[in-house]
Amino acid sequence: MQYIEVDHIVVGSGVAGMSCALEAAKSGSVALLTKEKLLGGNTPLAQGGIAAALGANDSHNLHIQDTLRAGAGKCDPAAVEILVKEGTERVRELLRMGFPCDMTETGLPLLGREGAHSIPRVISARGDGSGKALAETLAGEIEGHRNITLYERTFVFDLLVWERMCQGLIAYNLDTGVPLVIVGRSVVLATGGCGQIFLCTTNNIHCTGDGLALAYRAGAVLENMEFVQFHPTTLNVSENPMFLISEAVRGKGAVLVNSKGERFMKQYHPLAELAPRDVVARGIAWEINAGEQVFLDVSSLGEEFPRRFPSIFSGCIEHGIFPPHDPIPVVPAAHFLMGGVKSDLDGRTTLAGLYVCGEVASTGVHGANRLASNSLLEGLVFGYRVGRAVAKEKSLPKGFSPGEIDKALSSQILSHYLNAKKGAHFWDPSLFKELRQLMWFNVGIIRTGEGLAHAVKRLNEMANSIPAQKDYILRNMVTVACLIAKSAVARKESRGSHYRADFPGARGNQGNLRDVCTL
Repeated sequence: MQYIEVDHIVVGSGVAGMSCALEAAKSGSVALLTKEKLLGGNTPLAQGGIAAALGANDSHNLHIQDTLRAGAGKCDPAAVEILVKEGTERVRELLRMGFPCDMTETGLPLLGREGAHSIPRVISARGDGSGKALAETLAGEIEGHRNITLYERTFVFDLLVWERMCQGLIAYNLDTGVPLVIVGRSVVLATGGCGQIFLCTTNNIHCTGDGLALAYRAGAVLENMEFVQFHPTTLNVSENPMFLISEAVRGKGAVLVNSKGERFMKQYHPLAELAPRDVVARGIAWEINAGEQVFLDVSSLGEEFPRRFPSIFSGCIEHGIFPPHDPIPVVPAAHFLMGGVKSDLDGRTTLAGLYVCGEVASTGVHGANRLASNSLLEGLVFGYRVGRAVAKEKSLPKGFSPGEIDKALSSQILSHYLNAKKGAHFWDPSLFKELRQLMWFNVGIIRTGEGLAHAVKRLNEMANSIPAQKDYILRNMVTVACLIAKSAVARKESRGSHYRADFPGARGNQGNLRDVCTL
């Protein structure tokens, strides 16, 4: 067992985790943990870009209003104001780091338009390679930083909590087999979302809701877990994760058609293909449920398509689809969690010493439906804010050392370690498959009370069948899935990404639930 003491612990190496680590490193030593390699997770998969009010015809107020409208009455206006107003400076700082932003011929950032944005305001890099470019830019700042120690391929078993204060964690290096006990003044979860609990998802294979489950088991409050965003357009081929077809393609003029060649989105929303994501995803789902196939017609883009979207073009070619001449078959997929671990605007949770930022956090910035390309912006803004906030945490209790770890804790660490060494499953393949199908068909885009009740019953059975210290990742997935399903049962209305066929209308302000999720 290896014992490590640092000032700050950051779990997760996406845009939020790296932004947080860089700022926290100004006030002390940082241990940055990631379940895979540094350039893993969802950030490198992002295509569209980063929304920011940089254009001459744009303003903070316009961006705020677009975000509030997309959020379906559930956004926290204070959080949105912080996101938008601080976001412009965070993006300018990113450009100073060397982010390879796509530029116009006049040397200004090229701005694209995406769904529910009133004007073009999304900056990109390498066409549709924005996320990877962002991750590489931040990683370049992380690597070699004298105050940041990177722990790759490190899985966190549990948070360590004494007297209602989070003071560290138990982890395991997947390559060396060495168990780690890491303690610090603060622990920051920047672990991303939980898309892998659904059969169809755009999320990286490692996005299994671990941070959400860690926080829940430690006693932190989670909220609004029913709000899961489904991206309208992924390539309709069987693979995991699904290949994303960026919303920016629709922003450039591509349209959705069904098997008859009919453009159908106008019947669901005046903005048609550029309506909020929840509306477009449901429109496609209804077409599919009616027996239609759905395609993205990109013929109007002509030869601009491969130049503007090289990664998407290549991905389609690899699957035998040749745009812009061929229409692209598309289907929605689980994409982003708007709820999460309840936090204030500096990432503080209800558990002292524990912070969150990025998708794992619920600040109220996205409401019931995230505005396109606000997620990378959120990681930059709130990662920075949390990194700044943890500097105010007090030092570790006097005398805390490996020798002070009590027998119960030692037994807990040893048990985790021995199970891992014996080759305990990180997930059971058959239950993994069943879980993802159960969530997709019962807690997916269109929900009913009957389907949700069935899901909750089966998820409780799954939870009771998994030993406490075995099938670690599956245990986390089932925990998070149950929280989402129970929250969806509790919200007897349709709002944003949460659609109940048995409660198709919204309840006005009465729908503003901020419930503690309990199993």
